Amino acid sequence: MAAPLPVNLLCGYLGAGKTTLLNRLLDRQGERILVMVNDFGDIAVDAALIAGRSADTIQLSNGCICCSMGGGLFDAFERALSLRDRVDRLVIEASGVAEPRRLAAFALAEPELDCRAVVAVIDPQSLAERLADPRIGKVAESQIRGADAVFLSRADIAGRAALRRAARLVARLNPLASQHLAPDSGFSQALAAPHDGRSLAALAPDPDHGRLFASRTISLVPAPDRQQLVAIIDRHRRAVHRLKGYVLLPGSDGPQLLQLAGGVLSLDPAAPPEGMVTNRLVAISPDAGALAQLAADLAPVPSCAARRG
Repeated sequence: MAAPLPVNLLCGYLGAGKTTLLNRLLDRQGERILVMVNDFGDIAVDAALIAGRSADTIQLSNGCICCSMGGGLFDAFERALSLRDRVDRLVIEASGVAEPRRLAAFALAEPELDCRAVVAVIDPQSLAERLADPRIGKVAESQIRGADAVFLSRADIAGRAALRRAARLVARLNPLASQHLAPDSGFSQALAAPHDGRSLAALAPDPDHGRLFASRTISLVPAPDRQQLVAIIDRHRRAVHRLKGYVLLPGSDGPQLLQLAGGVLSLDPAAPPEGMVTNRLVAISPDAGALAQLAADLAPVPSCAARRG
């Protein structure tokens, strides 16, 4: 009988830096990782890593594999276990508004999975603000409380004061969790450690995220120029917690991937995946009114009404 497949759960609030950490894990040599994501719209791998795609599975050029959770947890775990002879580890990237309780409970209940460390990724520069927000503070807090290890992202650009403040906040919420600034040998050891489910047992039941967060799809018709687009988004960078999409702007040489995460805006040349529509942005915030205002500023006629979810 084959040994259980080791599994790590990667959680963290919107824009915390999960994608960056996941890509750094995939860059490692000598380990074949199966990555499970919520859906292909939020797939957390760089285009350069993709070698081929078939149904709900993506073959990565470094020997790793990525699959979707779109069919539900049971179906996703079945697909993961069907690929166990081709991989060494399963890493599940949870949604930015997910708490670890449910996913970890599934992994712990499956005898063919070996639930290892639950990792919470946090942005040191925005953690205090997130925790203090009465709308989403409990989500961010629960992610930290349910973790075995906490990864402080963007340590290279966060000031020392922000890092110290974030470390104190994490230690207060979860004194048993190890803290890490880089995916080094110490972090590798933390990943390999068995998950301690006692931290999850103390958590309250998951809240209804549909009541906590609003999402909106915004079409840029007509598309503004780069300077105008950046100026508009800059006015909303604190109220909008996540913004993502591929844009083709007037005068540009080609499509670009636009991302707003943790208050940081980036626009980088990138070819959209097959079938992906350009000049369409997905925005998430606990404030539906902020999304409506962003849509009004970006487009003369909002493309669709805000929806809860």
